[in-house]
Amino acid sequence: MSNEESFEYEISMIRKDKYKFEIDFGNETIPNLLTDESKAVPGGEGLGPTPSMLLATAVGNCLSASLTFCITKMKLEVVNLKTLVKFTRKRNEEGFWRISQISVNLEPEVEDKDSSQYLKCIDIFKKYCIVSGSVEEGIPVNVTIDGN
Repeated sequence: MSNEESFEYEISMIRKDKYKFEIDFGNETIPNLLTDESKAVPGGEGLGPTPSMLLATAVGNCLSASLTFCITKMKLEVVNLKTLVKFTRKRNEEGFWRISQISVNLEPEVEDKDSSQYLKCIDIFKKYCIVSGSVEEGIPVNVTIDGN
């Protein structure tokens, strides 16, 4: 993990058609990603992950990486790791859809699950996950239109 105080990233999106957007992560080694809304949304074709799916994926991926980081830092081997992420959408008081819950189940296969190092990781790994920690704390979202 880095010792830098802060980072700033820039991701650009270009609308391709209806609700399809091409996401450019600004890094030539990372391929662009096509997102879309599901067929349940008028105009959505389900040709890519939805933004809700990406948020849930980011939480699950970050927790998986954090657990892997902690376990390997403790000099244990992660033989395999399966992660299942479920999220629930429901309407808020104003009637707008929101993600009301994200549940993540991690199934690590580790060489020594009884070791004190592994048990310590189970206690602390969530603290290293930038995404789930940020979501749980509530990230401020600053929105501008045409830079204003």
